[in-house]
Amino acid sequence: MGKTSLLHRYIHNEFKEDMKMTIGCQFHNQQLERQNKHISMVMWDLGGQERFRFIQPQYVKGAAGAFVLFDLSDHSTFECVETEWLPLIRENASPTIPIVLVGTKVDIVKEETFQAMQSEAQALVEKCNLSAFTTVSSKWNVNVSETILYMVDFLIWQSYQSEQASGSTENVA
Repeated sequence: MGKTSLLHRYIHNEFKEDMKMTIGCQFHNQQLERQNKHISMVMWDLGGQERFRFIQPQYVKGAAGAFVLFDLSDHSTFECVETEWLPLIRENASPTIPIVLVGTKVDIVKEETFQAMQSEAQALVEKCNLSAFTTVSSKWNVNVSETILYMVDFLIWQSYQSEQASGSTENVA
């Protein structure tokens, strides 16, 4: 699907053709400065194999944000978004968690398939109240950093909104 390739491209700024499939779960730490804030991210790469589903809820609990990826060239991976990945997140994470739907492998998908998948994905974003939909190519480095940084900026904004709400409540009391 491209989860490991996306993280590898973001962290190491390189693409490996022979990227191995994630078994179970891997995590990556990343530090960055954004909007004058020091951000420490821990990004979890959950393998999609059925035999590891029993451990996935533990990794979703406490997540601040989630990316749900699907392969634009393989419709069956898109079907799993609504039947498997979104329920996993909705049942185990905060109800306010931002979820970004990400179509991967834009470099190999045919134009007509791309257009159809884009329409389906946008409809799913609206139906399931997701935060956003975007497409990426880890191979060509298209929209990789922008996608990760969108989530970072969204979480900074969400934190600011929360601070404002709690601050205004304290001022009223």
